[in-house]
Amino acid sequence: MIAIEKALEEIRAAGIAVSTNMEDRIAYCKDYNPLHLPKLLRREFSAMPDAVVFPKSTEEVSVILKVANTYGIPVYVFGGGSGVIDAATPYEGGIALSTLSLDQIEIDEENMVVRAGAGVVGGRLEKILNHRGFTLRHSPQSLYCSTVGGWVATAASGQFSTGYGNIENLLVSLTAVLPDGEVVTERATPRRAGPDLKKIFVGSEGLLGVVTEAVMKIFPLPEEFLTLSVEYDGIGEAVRDAKALMQLRPALMRIFDDEESLRYFDSESFTLIAVFEGKAASAKLKEARNLVRGRVVDGRAEKWLEKRFDVSDISRIVPLGFIFDTIEVACFWKDAERVYSEVLKAIRSVEGTVTASAHASHFYESGLCFYFTFAGLPADIESYYFEVWRRAIEASLKNGGNLTHHHGVGRLRKRWLSAEIGGYYPLLRDLKSVLDRRNILNRGVML
Repeated sequence: MIAIEKALEEIRAAGIAVSTNMEDRIAYCKDYNPLHLPKLLRREFSAMPDAVVFPKSTEEVSVILKVANTYGIPVYVFGGGSGVIDAATPYEGGIALSTLSLDQIEIDEENMVVRAGAGVVGGRLEKILNHRGFTLRHSPQSLYCSTVGGWVATAASGQFSTGYGNIENLLVSLTAVLPDGEVVTERATPRRAGPDLKKIFVGSEGLLGVVTEAVMKIFPLPEEFLTLSVEYDGIGEAVRDAKALMQLRPALMRIFDDEESLRYFDSESFTLIAVFEGKAASAKLKEARNLVRGRVVDGRAEKWLEKRFDVSDISRIVPLGFIFDTIEVACFWKDAERVYSEVLKAIRSVEGTVTASAHASHFYESGLCFYFTFAGLPADIESYYFEVWRRAIEASLKNGGNLTHHHGVGRLRKRWLSAEIGGYYPLLRDLKSVLDRRNILNRGVML
């Protein structure tokens, strides 16, 4: 306790805002992993930081990490706290570092890039860009509560990734602070040869440094925005059409299975929706209608677009004793039907499962991402929850799927990481030990 008090004293002396108020510590005591909500309803806390710090610049982040490194104080990095893999929860106390005051935005219209602080919330950034006639087109479901730094740290993917790419495709340059306080940055340029070392921070989940600023590509707001909705009798037909449509590179595409179609569209068929935008949208839509072998229907894409940010069901069912979560994995086209059926079978095999469904949310030339949703009403929530995760991930890995597509690894998936990345696992461990010798950043995450 003496060490943390000395560390906080030095941080305050540098003019950095520090709070030890209980309300702030509670606000930064967890991420959005669903196991935390039932505990909060019982006024229980899985973890609690000793203090929360609110840096306003890269330089202030550097001071905090230098001090924490000196005293060996653990630091857990928080953006919007919207992650669901238990990666930001401060199980070892210490300091919760909020990036939300790193909120500067600078738009370069001529070069079509935006420079944004790590704490900029996605919805605010998109609104400002839209006002100037631009879009980032990175819109995860957490758009209105997730941050730029969080996107980079978790290798995030948005709903329009099929047409515009994931966060690593949008990233131009990056500024980060290493665990010992050293600031690393690079000159922004359209492309460079040589090692792209900023990529070590993409998906690193705060293990290797704190992202403080990112320069990203932006795009003109599209002139046309056209939709296609198609229904099918089974997942295989929908996947085959999705693969064919990839030659037209839709901005957005999704497949909903029969249960999710019933939820969204009041239909028991499987549903594919696609969005085409920009100057060639009309021509692409016409060709798409000729390519698909399913039954073209009206209005389903529009219905989903209206509901796509609504996650209010969670707050209604958790107080009733349910546990709810999602598991997303990627696979090649050849494995898609098997991954879909076997992961659903694995989830449904766990006693207590009430419902399990899936949709395909992101598409590539070589494959896609399946996004599984489950809800259970078990006698023991925690045992049930971890058993669903175990069976689902093992079914994915056994049948050609991977560990994660865009939610990350965190604590929830770390037991399978070495199987996923093989010989790169010891490299990651070595990199962590070199950059963070005292292991202060996000202890217990991923490794």
